[in-house]
Formats: sequence, structure tokens, C-alpha cells
Amino acid sequence: MKSKKLVLLMAALLVSAVGCGPKQEPLYIAYEAAGYESVDAMEKDVLGAYDAKYQAAAAITDASKIKERYQKFAEAEYSLIYEEGIIVPWYTASGYSASVARTVPWQAGRSSYGLTADKLKNVVVTNSAITKEQREAVTAAYEAGKEDVAAPSVDAEGWTSLANPAANPALTNGKYVAGGIEFTPKNEYKMAYASEIDKDNLNYLVNTWTYNSAHYTNMVDGLVENNKYGAIVGALAESYKITRDAEGHQVWSFKLRDGLQWVDNTGAKKADLTAADFVTSAKYVLDPNSASGTVNLVTGFILGAQEYYDAKAAGEEADFSKVGVKAEGNVISYTMIQDCPYFNTVLTYSPYLPTSAALLEEKGTDFGKTVNDIWVCGAFRVTEHTPQSKIVYEKNASYWDKDHVYVDKVTQQFYSSAVAQPDTLRTWYANGDVDSFTVQATDEVGWKTYVEGEAGTGTQRNPAHAECNGILSMGDATYIGYFNFNRSTFEVNNKEYAKTNAEKLNTTKALLNKNLRLAFVYGLDVEAYFKRLSPTEPYNYIMRAYTNRNLVADPDGKDYADYVEDVFNQKQGTTGVSLAGINAQKDPTFDKAKTKSLLEKAKAELIAGGMSEKDFPIKIDVIGSMTASVQVYEKAMYAALEEAGKGIIEIQYNVPVSDDQDQDWGSISSNYDFSMWSGWGPDYADPNTFLHTMAIGGDMVEMLGF
Repeated sequence: MKSKKLVLLMAALLVSAVGCGPKQEPLYIAYEAAGYESVDAMEKDVLGAYDAKYQAAAAITDASKIKERYQKFAEAEYSLIYEEGIIVPWYTASGYSASVARTVPWQAGRSSYGLTADKLKNVVVTNSAITKEQREAVTAAYEAGKEDVAAPSVDAEGWTSLANPAANPALTNGKYVAGGIEFTPKNEYKMAYASEIDKDNLNYLVNTWTYNSAHYTNMVDGLVENNKYGAIVGALAESYKITRDAEGHQVWSFKLRDGLQWVDNTGAKKADLTAADFVTSAKYVLDPNSASGTVNLVTGFILGAQEYYDAKAAGEEADFSKVGVKAEGNVISYTMIQDCPYFNTVLTYSPYLPTSAALLEEKGTDFGKTVNDIWVCGAFRVTEHTPQSKIVYEKNASYWDKDHVYVDKVTQQFYSSAVAQPDTLRTWYANGDVDSFTVQATDEVGWKTYVEGEAGTGTQRNPAHAECNGILSMGDATYIGYFNFNRSTFEVNNKEYAKTNAEKLNTTKALLNKNLRLAFVYGLDVEAYFKRLSPTEPYNYIMRAYTNRNLVADPDGKDYADYVEDVFNQKQGTTGVSLAGINAQKDPTFDKAKTKSLLEKAKAELIAGGMSEKDFPIKIDVIGSMTASVQVYEKAMYAALEEAGKGIIEIQYNVPVSDDQDQDWGSISSNYDFSMWSGWGPDYADPNTFLHTMAIGGDMVEMLGF
């Protein structure tokens, strides 16, 4: 923590800002200018109230007290958003979309957490679009199959089988059968990808970004994965058992399958995959020099992991034998700090993937640098990567589950948001370049053809075209707005947006004011923004809580999201308000009058704290969209906030000039005062997976400048 000031100073010195004010002005250090002794002191002041509530909830680990744990977490989540105004949840991919696809539905693994949802094993692609009639038949069979899932078997030694009771059928005479329909699969799956693999982050033991993990989850399997019903089943592991050590700590043990292999990206066999490879990964993640972005997923669960990490960080002697990760024969065991009934779901995320010590020795710091710098034990090898052009996968012939890999090749074409038009993917589909697309509301020809139809009666729920299906989805990741309290990069592409140091300090002081932050919670008209996705049901995409629905439920079946909504209604004095737009059928929190009142209170408090009338309006930089058609909706979203805050705040739309600059501003240099650029998807099945991110030292506080 002591090195943060030095890092921020270096980052600021390296920034090449355009028109950033008078050259003679000293370097602006936000936390110092705001009167804090350190970044840590600022972080504690901003996050302390929420963190106290969060820690009280996280301390409840007894499996018999799940309801109490969820209640405390719900109270903390409410505080994070509606009392402290630290984040502004706004978007999740819920609602109906009008989809045209050649992929057979309900065959691939499904989960709202971990990496399974991006796995392309079990995907079945045909030569023609799936019709409504076909989808209905396959869906009916899928729903009926839920009732036929058998309980897992347990052997005489207490090992519980991880066999998939809902495994897909193998091909019969080149045909795939689902819902009583014979499909003829094709060997290549064609997709689009919109975000390029970032820097060195095919290093899956370091990475935190989904645009990287979507690739390596197809290259490297973990111990477990989710089947098409979302249940945990075996991947590299065939069975597990839970025991206690001599001190009473819970121990999860997993027995590996026989014959597991590592191959390189040419398909050449490199080594046997063993239980020791999971120990190698743990050592790598727990080495501070690795700078793993997911280390908290290990230190927060595994006995002795935090102590080992801290000792290594301090340059002291560190004894890995005291860490609760052990390999014995074909068994890998993890010892918990405290009982964790959902630990098997934690294993679906990156830091628990295996790594060969021989690979690390061979590659050194180049591990994960390119697609050729990792070994493969998953369904596919990445055989071609031309940045911002194409990524090609080929089937791994040595894969343990190759019978359920139905395509031999996956070709992904780069889809740049900077140049894409509403009809781009529809055109690619017609040309055979992709195997699916979602009809965009702004694509007038596509909307008329596939959704409305000649009679103009079709909707996203029930599109007119026989080959267009209304697909209902409930979002898993939640996108949020957040403030940069300790901004160090002030790069602009419009010189009129440059700030003096005095203006920068005014912005910092304003962001430290709760009422100003809460004005963003209530004042963003996100429904206006989502009209670009659905002119008739824009509310479907709105999410005003942080933790997604359907992540986890208590023993009585009450969804954790219901706990959050209960707290919201109790605190707000309302009844029956849902924080999911798809349920509320509107934005449940947008309130112009409340926004205006909050901003007026904020201004009065800031003036009482030493600011004057001449310091207003306060300039607040946001990252604007590069796409002109999106900018219209973006400005409509901010319009009510700007109107309520006229003379108090001024939104500056700082628009990047390239995808690289957009990615840098949003995720690396944090070049914003307020950003809606990022969000969080769950890593495991517990509210903690979201709520730890904004605790002191959490996984996303870097986005806040800490």
C-alpha cells in the first residue's frame, strides 16, 4: 500500500495530455490537494462506512445462517448505492432480443458466474437458421430434462461423482438429435468479437477481463464447469469429497481423470497434466511479482494463502507448505480458512486453472503473452490471431471430452464499435461470415424484415419472421457508473475540456460529497439511453442493484435479489418496487425532483466547506462514445441530470479517437471523473462475489482511483 503514491506520480508523469492547462502549474495529486495524508486515508474515508457493513456480512460463514448472511449483505449493498452513492448500477443484458441463429439452443453450458458461459464445447451449429418451431421443440425437451436429472453417486470411500447427468448426445451417423429433431451440424462456427485480447493477458492467472477470458476458457479447463442446466459437473476432475483436517478446517479434495494431457498450439503433446499443476498455479498467483488481478480469490478462501503472500511481499521467508493447497497422486486438495459451502463454484474462475511448471520455466515472463505462450488442456487451440482482424480456434484432438466438441474450427471476425453500423452483423450473417446476429432497433431494414414484418405487428418478444426468435435473457454481469476520486490522468481531445489545477480540485471536492454522488444515482435517465436497443421496452436492460438476480437463493428458495429489494423498499418507504427494469417495466429509481434537491444540497455543503459561487459549475469529465449514433442516446441519458444541475455541474464528453484510447481511458489510465465504462460479472455463487469488489482493497477500487 505504501507504493501507491509513487505509482500515481509515475503514471501522471508519463501522461501526454493535450491542452491540460498552463504548463507552469505543478503536478496535481488529488488526494494531497483534497487534504489526505495518503491514498489509503482517502480510500478509508470514502469507503469506510460501506466497508464496515460489508465486513459484518462477510463474517457470517455458518451454513445454518445463510439467511442472516444474505440480509446483512443486502443492507451493505443498499448502503453502497443509496446511502454512500459509490456506484450507480444501470445496465444488465436482460429482456427480449430478436435473434437469428444457426446454433441449436440450450446445448452449451450455462452459468451466471465463472467462465463456463463462454465455453464453445457443446455448441452445435447447423447450415440453416433455427426456426421458431424448432426452438419450441428443443426448449420443451430441455425443460422436461430438468426433471430427469439423477442425484450424483457416492462410492464406498466417500467420493461424490462429478459425472454430467445431462450430457449431450454424441453424433449418430453425422446427425445431432435434440427435441426429436435431427440436425446436420457443420464443422465451423463463425462469430464476431468486439474487444481485442489485451496486452499479455492470456496469462489466465493474472487476467481479470472478460475479453481475454472468453478465449482462454476455451483453451484451459479447470476442475469443474457448469452443464446446460447450470449444475456443477466435472471437467478435469471426476469426483470430490469434503472432509476436515486435524484442526477442524474444511478440506475440499478433487480426484483427476486419467490420461489428461497438455498440448501446445500446434497440437503437439507437451506433458501429462497432474494434480501438481494446480499447486504450481497457486504458487504463481500467490507471488506478488505475478501481480495477479484475481489473487483475492485465493487469499480470501485458502488457509495460509494471505500469510504466504504477505511474507513474499515483505521479502521475508515464505513457506508454501503452510498453504492449504496440496497434491497427492491424482488428488488436489484445498483447505478453507472457514467453511465455504459454495467453494466448488469458486473453482470455475481463472486463478484455479492449472499450469505446468515446465511451461513457466520455458516461457518465464512471456507466459500468456500471445496465444502461443500457453499450453492447452481445453477444447480448442488458438491457431491464428491477427489483432483487430481475426481469431481462429481448432479442436484439440487430445481433449478429454472431445466427443462433446461438435465443431472442428471456430473463426471470429473483429467487429469494431468505431466503424460498425446497425446492420453490420446482419450483413455478415447474410454473407455467411457469422452464424448469428441480434436485430438492432436502429437497423430499419432489419427491424422491418425480421421483427415487425409486413403487417407491422411483430415485436421483440414475438418477431414476425419464422427464422427470428424472441430470446428472453436475465443478465448476469452488472454495468455500473463510478467516480474517480483520485484521478491522475487528464488527457483530452478537445482543448476546451482542459482543467486548471483549481478546477481539478473543485471536481475532487465535489466527488467527495455524498449528495452530489447520489444525484447521479437518481438523475441518469438510462431508459432514454436504452431506446437505442429497444424503442418499446427500453426498461428491460435497466438494473438498479449490483448483484444479479438468479445468482443464488437461500434454503427456502428466496433469491438474494429479493433480500436487496426488501431492504430498498423498507428504507425508501415504498412497497413492491423491483430494482430490475424487466420486472418494474420502468426505471425504478429515476427521479428528477430528487436529483435537483440533492444537487442543491451538495452545492450548499460545498460552499459551506470553502468553495464559492465562482467555482461553479463543476466540470465532470465522462468518456463519450466514439459512435455518432450512440452519442445521441448518451446525451439524452445525461440530459435530466444536466438540467437539474444547471449552474452546479457541467458534463464534459471526452471522446476517444480510437479503440485503443477508449480501452486505455476506461481500464488502464482511468481518464475520467465519472465512468460507465465497466462492470462486474460474478465469479462464484454468493453475493460476496459482487460486494467484495467495492470493499477497501477490493477488486474494483482501482477504478475509483485507489
